[in-house]
Amino acid sequence: MSLPERAWPATADATLVARMARGDRTALVELMARYRTTAYALAYALLVNPEDTESVVTEAFDDLWKQAQGPDPDGNSVHGRLTSVIQLLAQRRIEARAR
Repeated sequence: MSLPERAWPATADATLVARMARGDRTALVELMARYRTTAYALAYALLVNPEDTESVVTEAFDDLWKQAQGPDPDGNSVHGRLTSVIQLLAQRRIEARAR
């Protein structure tokens, strides 16, 4: 019996973040392939609007790119960073709708 195939190469998230810090956009593409579905599901659960969801997910990955250029003071994982950013951006959208 063999182990199941991985959906993506075994490159660690931290390695990909380090590559992004050096300006490697392919590292961001790899992280997007890993986390986009989960990020979209979270954003949609909070916003229940496809357009807002797409915008928030795009902003979250843009933020991940920008944050890779500096240290993460909280030492969050990529998943943790995306979750936090998506929750914050979604909350802002919800508050803006209420105005």
